[in-house]
Amino acid sequence: MQRILLIILFSGTALQTWAQCAQTLRLARATYEQGRLHEIESQLKGCLESPEKGGFAKEEKQLRVEALKILTMSYIYLEEPQKADATMLRLKKADPYYRPNPEVDPAEFVALYSSYREEPVYRIGVRLGVNFSRPNVMELVKVVEPAVDSEYKRGIGFQFGAGLDVPIMLFSQKNKWTLHGELLYQQRSYEIDIKEDRSPDPSNPILNEFEGVERQTALSLPITLEYKFLEKKFNPYIALGFSTDLLLNSTLTAERKRFEQPGVPEGGFDPERERINLSALAAAGVKLPVGPGFIVFEVRYAHGLTNISSSETAYANQSLALDYGYADSVFKLSSLSFAGSYIFNKHNPKKITRKK
Repeated sequence: MQRILLIILFSGTALQTWAQCAQTLRLARATYEQGRLHEIESQLKGCLESPEKGGFAKEEKQLRVEALKILTMSYIYLEEPQKADATMLRLKKADPYYRPNPEVDPAEFVALYSSYREEPVYRIGVRLGVNFSRPNVMELVKVVEPAVDSEYKRGIGFQFGAGLDVPIMLFSQKNKWTLHGELLYQQRSYEIDIKEDRSPDPSNPILNEFEGVERQTALSLPITLEYKFLEKKFNPYIALGFSTDLLLNSTLTAERKRFEQPGVPEGGFDPERERINLSALAAAGVKLPVGPGFIVFEVRYAHGLTNISSSETAYANQSLALDYGYADSVFKLSSLSFAGSYIFNKHNPKKITRKK
């Protein structure tokens, strides 16, 4: 019972304090309009303390911002630039998304606001997506003569990880360029379908068929340079870059079917692959402002630059060659991915130093 009474007493005291600050703000407005600028600092001092010390509550952010705005303008007109700078900095920290209205606010206040960094220093978030991968065969290595409809097919995989945006100024274009990096865990796969026509009569084919699925897992470090090419609310952009991938694991599941004969049952293998691989990246996407950040939708193409396999290891697994009639071709791996992410703005308000 005593605890409940204490909570009620504390809540009542807090509500009374917050109401007093709202009333104090109305008084400060009137004082400013009457031109008694020297009185405003003492009027607002208590309410600009932390909520624990009797200042505006966390829920009263807009009231705190208005109080800081009034105090900043009073310092400007009292010709106290150091205090005006300090109070403007407090205002931007209280609400990084506050923007003055040049048509209503005094020009001196707008100019002071513009002398501070507005954009976030970086953005950080999470990313989730799917990819469709397919080998680009550079050198065909074969055990049997493949039929014309043999092919490597795209497989689907998933990816997730963290991303980092760092806005930069490039070619004197503000708010256009962003350096973007990620650390992703990726699963990639592709299918192999090799048909062997053993019939001397094309009208009466006798087909053996090798079917395989290779699955890979990798850690990827993609880095891109983004360019926002239109000033629209959804922030469309294009990007170019590269990715360094560390292959963690690769498994090949294989099966061979033979015409009117028992096939070779499904088996699992660990093909030899290069551990480090490089890819060139091209991407396009949009960034939709939502809350304290952006929802990002992106489509990205990764073109393999380095060979994942080699001719020296094509026949490394003798069971694959002798029992399944398959040898590794030399190939690079490319993929198309679709991903969504959410990135949070991280602000660090700071006065911009103008170079002379």
